[in-house]
Amino acid sequence: MVYADAANILADMQEEDNWFDAATGSVDIQQYLKMMMDEHDHHEVEVFNSMIHDDEDYHTEDEDDAPKEKKRRKKRIILARRNENGQLEAIPPKESLWWHMYVACPQEDDSRFLRKFRRRFRHPYAQFKWFVEEARKEKWFPEGKSSSPLELLILGAFRYLGRGLTFDDLEESTAISEEVHRNFFHKFIKIGSTVLYERYVRAPQTKEEVQEHMHEFAIAGLPGAFASTDATNIIHELCNWKNRRAHIGFKSKSACRTYNTTVNHRRRILATTFGNPGSFNDKTLILFDTFIRDIKRGEKLDDYTFELLERRGEEVVAVQYQGVWIVVDNGYHNWSTTVPPMSNCVKIEEIRWSAWLESMRKDVGTFIIFAIFCI
Repeated sequence: MVYADAANILADMQEEDNWFDAATGSVDIQQYLKMMMDEHDHHEVEVFNSMIHDDEDYHTEDEDDAPKEKKRRKKRIILARRNENGQLEAIPPKESLWWHMYVACPQEDDSRFLRKFRRRFRHPYAQFKWFVEEARKEKWFPEGKSSSPLELLILGAFRYLGRGLTFDDLEESTAISEEVHRNFFHKFIKIGSTVLYERYVRAPQTKEEVQEHMHEFAIAGLPGAFASTDATNIIHELCNWKNRRAHIGFKSKSACRTYNTTVNHRRRILATTFGNPGSFNDKTLILFDTFIRDIKRGEKLDDYTFELLERRGEEVVAVQYQGVWIVVDNGYHNWSTTVPPMSNCVKIEEIRWSAWLESMRKDVGTFIIFAIFCI
């Protein structure tokens, strides 16, 4: 009964306003709206019609009289000062504190200034100037007419990495918005992990190249060694919950990515793996290190020879060995190419030798503290 009444009502509506064509099954939207609207709905119908027809000339009389104003985004002031009239005006980045201290008026002849600059940005001032010149020469960061000063953006990236400042802190010192610093930082990291990595992180491939890294180890009485390696953990703060368990190791309560980093005694990176879950231990991580794995297989640096003194009976003879080896801790595999200190020392000679070897391995830990971002 209810369905029959509804059908009768729809039939009456169709006959009255002809909004539905039964032959074609089409609906006349304008007629339907005229039927459904009351006296207060005329304006809404006009707007709806303009949306349907997409007619730019179709508008109401009220819209003809109203002046069209172009909306402009108000420029935000980061650092401000008052002019002669007492009104606030923006301080441009080239008048900020960092610009005057480190770009416009640096005290390059003052040793105290140079020491402080290196402590604050973890780079010598001369290296900072070289980096800016190289970036402009190679066009790593293309600049436009209204671009922020490249010097301040690079200084902000150095300070963010060296001391962990937030982008909001950088905004206060450079008069450049934190969003600009954030976007630039991603480009900065990309250049460091591609262009600079391929240019400066080069593992020795020949006998002549590996000899350049052996000087300190040879003086210390460790012939055949040229580098030390260890795992480097970097906290992964935005790790999702699904992968969090795999990125938490036994040494850290936070999720992190781990890298097996090989450096010489001058703290120069020679090789490193890609990022791996923080739950990987040293024995698992080194399996992903192609450089050390190729040395173990004899595919790299196998043409180098060195001598070690061995006691045979009452005589001490020189025995020649082939290949090279790397100083590690006791968490790695017991390979001939990875030599750790002795874990269970009984004799005084073993204790002294292990402590001596451990002192030559500490360069990796020291390197990790201040140059972790270079990976």
